[in-house]
Amino acid sequence: MLNERDYFRRRPPRQGGWNPSSLSGVWTVICINAIVFLLQLLGGDTFLTYAFSLLGNRPGELWRLVTYQFLHASPSHVLMNMYGVWLFGRMVEQVLGKTRFLILYLFSGVLGGVFFLLANWGNPVPCVGASGAEFGVMVAAALAFPQAQFFLLIPPIPVRLWALALFYCILEIITLPANDSIAHMAHLGGALGGFLFMTRLLGRSPFSFGRRRPRRPSPPPPRNPHSPPGDDGDYANAPIDPKELNRILDKMSRQGIDQLTPRERASLNRAAEELKRR
Repeated sequence: MLNERDYFRRRPPRQGGWNPSSLSGVWTVICINAIVFLLQLLGGDTFLTYAFSLLGNRPGELWRLVTYQFLHASPSHVLMNMYGVWLFGRMVEQVLGKTRFLILYLFSGVLGGVFFLLANWGNPVPCVGASGAEFGVMVAAALAFPQAQFFLLIPPIPVRLWALALFYCILEIITLPANDSIAHMAHLGGALGGFLFMTRLLGRSPFSFGRRRPRRPSPPPPRNPHSPPGDDGDYANAPIDPKELNRILDKMSRQGIDQLTPRERASLNRAAEELKRR
């Protein structure tokens, strides 16, 4: 809904103190992970008792499927995961809103934990980290904005978001046999979670993704004869141009949402509302 969008929410004047509820979903996730990791540094291995593993869990401790997502093994582990959440999560949250974004994050992480459990049945190795949830957020962003463009560092070339997400998923499949400490199946489970969440939200079968369904173009809305030329009132109801939307998303990913014009923000919001209606 509109009230879930940061740039449409009317904030009352501050009356002293900081309100945690004003945080976006992305920054809520990042802050919780950062706080938990600091507590890990202070508490040592105590917090690893909340990790997820087959032999380390007692019957009924399904809550570990959530707690393991906020534990990390090293500073580089938490930094890389939170960078991915920040990079892709901002795009997804603009479409889903804060509540649905958090549900997507947790759902992807839970499914990643289930996949890890099935792949390591009988193995006592624990699983920690938000990588599964991050993969779910990345795939969700790729489904919502497949043509959004990112610039790689090595090599320095532009790549579409759908290709980037597909590359990482294929890489996880290729490296499955590797005997390393990376939970590849948790990553793939999280990616599947993001895929299922978004295809369900879009009202499309997962098996039909990628097929273009013919759509009748919407006729342009009648112009208000009392509106002056170039009035934004008519623009608010104009059909959404996919190329224009991709341009806006590219600008937002490079410069941030604060640099969008009122018209660009209106287009972004109308695209989000159309996605919610599907």
